[in-house]
Amino acid sequence: MSAPSILLRPRLYLGEGLSIGPGKIELLRALGRTGSISAAARELGMPYKRAWLLLDTLNQGFGRPVAQTATGGRGGGGARLTPLGKRLVAAYDGLQARLNDAARAELAAFRALLDETDAAG
Repeated sequence: MSAPSILLRPRLYLGEGLSIGPGKIELLRALGRTGSISAAARELGMPYKRAWLLLDTLNQGFGRPVAQTATGGRGGGGARLTPLGKRLVAAYDGLQARLNDAARAELAAFRALLDETDAAG
């Protein structure tokens, strides 16, 4: 069995009532992959209403949509990330990569602590 990865997954507080972290970023990624809010919610094991509310929080907080939706019906509905949604994911990924790179020594120290725990058990 391989050891779990130790990673920093930041949460950013961007203003009154607006934050973005791993959950919202994963939702945006899933929406980009699936092209559907309901499919993204299913993939992440969350209720559709929760996914919709998270997206609405981002839309309201940024004052413009992070995802565009198309009404269902005969041709089917769907959703896709807007350029803003894509930029949010890219900026978050860049920040996470830089933080993990900068904290390499500290993360290794946590890995050593886990290895000690495994050896003692």
